[in-house]
Parts: sequence; C-alpha cells; structure tokens
Amino acid sequence: MIAANRTSALVRIFLVAGFAISLCAVPANAQKAGGSITVGLELDIPGFDPLKVGVFDTAALTAASAIFESLTYLDDKGVAQPRLALSWTHSDDFKIWTFKLRPGVKFHDGTPFNAEAPKANFDRQKDPANKCRCAFYISAINNVQAPDELTLVYNLNDPSVNFPATILSYTNQNAAIQSPTAWKTKGEDYNRNPVGTGPFVLKSWTAGDRMVLERNPDYWDKDKIYLDRIIVKPLPDAQSRFASLQSGEADIIWDDEASADNIQRAEKDPKLKVHTYAGSGAAVAAFNTKVAPFDDVRVRQALVMALDRKKLSQALTNGLARPATNPYGDGSWVKCKDDGALPYDVEKAKALIKDYGKPVDFKMLVTATPRGRANGQVLQQFWKQVGANMEIEQVDQATIPPRAFMRQFQLTPWRIVDLADPDIQMYANFHTGSPVALANYSNPELDRLLEHARVTADQDQRNEDYCAISRLINTEAIWYWTFQNTYYAMSSTKVKGLPKMYSGVIDVSRVWLE
Repeated sequence: MIAANRTSALVRIFLVAGFAISLCAVPANAQKAGGSITVGLELDIPGFDPLKVGVFDTAALTAASAIFESLTYLDDKGVAQPRLALSWTHSDDFKIWTFKLRPGVKFHDGTPFNAEAPKANFDRQKDPANKCRCAFYISAINNVQAPDELTLVYNLNDPSVNFPATILSYTNQNAAIQSPTAWKTKGEDYNRNPVGTGPFVLKSWTAGDRMVLERNPDYWDKDKIYLDRIIVKPLPDAQSRFASLQSGEADIIWDDEASADNIQRAEKDPKLKVHTYAGSGAAVAAFNTKVAPFDDVRVRQALVMALDRKKLSQALTNGLARPATNPYGDGSWVKCKDDGALPYDVEKAKALIKDYGKPVDFKMLVTATPRGRANGQVLQQFWKQVGANMEIEQVDQATIPPRAFMRQFQLTPWRIVDLADPDIQMYANFHTGSPVALANYSNPELDRLLEHARVTADQDQRNEDYCAISRLINTEAIWYWTFQNTYYAMSSTKVKGLPKMYSGVIDVSRVWLE
C-alpha cells in the first residue's frame, strides 16, 4: 500500500486550481459566532433518502452540506482533504482504497459513526432489490468492506487514480453518510427526517415554505461552526428570489446565467456580493447516432457548425455564459492546445446538408420552462438557416433523464457536471456499453483512450489522452458543447467565508455574519 502523504502529493499533481473568485484571508478573531441566515433556492427539496429521490439536485445538495458529511472535501485548490476520513492509502494498481476514519463522531440520533455506517449506506444503494437510480453513480465500486470500526475499504472494478477527490468529496446522494439506525426505524418517514453527522440538525420542515436547521451542539468540529441557524427557502421565481435578497428577507440566493440581468445588477450594488465559480464540465447535448438523420456524421457536423455560441450566449444570458468547445472547461486541469472543435461555418454546414441529400427533420427534447423554450427557439433559428428543421418537444425536467437512458430521443440536452477529475463522467458518457453513453456510439480508439486515461499516473499523458478524446468526439460530432459550467450565488456583503461552489453547491455550513 502507498502512504497517504504520497497520495496527497499525487493528487496535487493531478489537480490544477479551478478558476474562481478567491476568498480574502480573514483573521480568526473576525469570525463572529452566532446569528441566522436565510438561503433562497430555486427548487423545493423532495427529500434526502436516495432510494426515494435518486439524485440530489442543487437545492438538496445545499441543505445536505449542512446536515451530512462525506469522507473527504475539496480545499480551494481542488485537493481532497480529510473530513470523516482522517487518511487514506491505495494499492499499486489504484483499485483498492483504504480509509482510516475519524473516531468519536456521532450521528444526530446519538448512534456512533463507524465503518459499518458508510458500508451500510453503500450496500443499501447498490442492492438491486432497492432499484435505486443512485446505484449507477457507484457502479464502478465493486464492494465496500469494514474490517474494523475505523477502517473502510473500497474495492473498485477499475483503477481510479484520484478516487478521494471524486464522488466521495461532497455530500451527494451517494457520499452523504446517513444514519442506518434512522432509516431503519423511521421507514417511509425517513426521507423528510434525515439524520447525519453534520454541523446542523433538522429542526423543522414545511414543504413549499422552509426548512430550519439548527447548530449541532455535539459536532466534532464545533469551533469551526459559527451560525446558530440556517433557514432554507424555495423561491422558484428568479425575480422574487432576487427581490428577497434586496429586501433582506434572504441573505444568500442561488442563481444562474439565465438571470443575467439580476447578476449584473447585484454586481453594481455595494450592499451585495456576487460569488462565482468557473468549474469544469459543460452544458451539452447528445445526438442519438442510431436514428436518422443523426446516423449520418454529415448531419451532426452540419448542426454543430451552424452554432454561433457567442450569439447563443448573448441571446440567452446577455453574453454572460462562456462558450465551450470541449467537455472539460477552464476549471479543469485538462488543457488542450487542439481540442478538435468544429468551426462556426454556415456555408460549410449548408454544403454538408446538401451533400446528405435528404430532408433533415428531427425533434429535440427541451424542458417545459421559459428557459428551455428560449434555448430551443434560438437553436431552431440557427439550424433553420442551414436547411435543418427542428421541432421542439417540451417535457418535464424529471422526464429527460429516463428518456435519455432509454434512448427515447433524437437530440437531448445533458450536462457534464463539475468534478475534480474527468474520468468518471467521460468513461460513463462515451465508453462502449455504458448505460449513459447516450449517443449510442462505439469506437475502439475512443474506448482505448478512455481506458488508458484512467490507469496511467502520468498527468501529462492523461492530459494528452483526454485531448485526443475531445478531438475524436468533436470530429465525429456525437455530442456538442454549448457553455462552460459557471456557478453563481448572490449574497449580502455581511455573509463571509463562503467556499468555492464545487458542483454548484452553496455550502453555508461554515460561513459567518460580519
């Protein structure tokens, strides 16, 4: 086994600090204890039991970061640091990862946190009888063992050179460690009565109105927790959400580039602060290459070459969204001198459609929201000018993932989310046979590059592999990328200490009020 300090050094090699607003150094005596903050989010939280909700959305992740904890967390350089795990080692082939756990930690219900707890969480999610949609995200893990109370062993199906910085590093549906006693005793009621080890405990929750979290008096790291209370409110209307911030009803709110006007107003308001994080990944769309007309590479290339991403950004986000030409983004350590991006070229796109020789008519799934419709309408115009006719198919947002997984689409929106390492998503999205390889595309060279990138410990070689992957995907035009992932929160200037919003999570568990 290789020692944890060597692992930490290795992780530093792999990760380049994501571009983000940096936090000013603040003296310890400036961190004022006490007070309450209200967080305004876009969505109401459906619950926290992975068996019920499948995947935590951004709203759930925000609350989960206060209620639960994960084994590791990412520091402001994107390097995995200890949380419920104190240290870790790996086998020479990176397929076995052993974690030493923090002693003396208790769940909110008073039961002890030990190695059996994360193992029970994993086994419950992975059990085929439970049919958890969350199981896909841990499919690369063969099993989890607990040889003693404070030792946890992950046995992976394939090597993962950066495992502690991936799915384990934030309180998502798979990594938020929940009390086995609580879900067993509460049964169906557990979904809305979550129990973790985190710095805040659920006090009350009124659906559609608010969730109240109160400081955990028995938290193992209580000196680093300053707030007494966190109130989480669903405020789905962007204008109402921003108004609540301006009035002081909310102290911090979630937003995105679709509310560009509000973000730009907040930047000019001396009482408000805009927090941004330029993450890895991108907003994307996948062509189903097994159905006409997208079974022909000429059609796929034509549609990509008809996209003017700068105009798309201007139309949808007042130019705030940053165009993407590959799946990695500026926040990733993968840097490509040549990512193989197809140029914006209307005449070439028209020529490809003409060469195809048949009508290009297809449907694209979009969310049945003003944002989804606007996106569809702008794309419709781009493609109409090169001779392609797109019909907008509006569906509920929750309908898109199952439609995509069952390949019931011609063109579907998707997203490559912000993670510290591209391996998990790239392998899942593009390797032959993966249930999330939405394009239905198979290429032995693409498979070889994906397999090699996950087993070599040489960062330069991994970078070269991932750039070659981008060139192949761009050339074949099986997916296209629109905008890089940029995450936003707006707050009162009194809110201090907000960490980087990795994966879009607004983690207020360790902030304080000036």
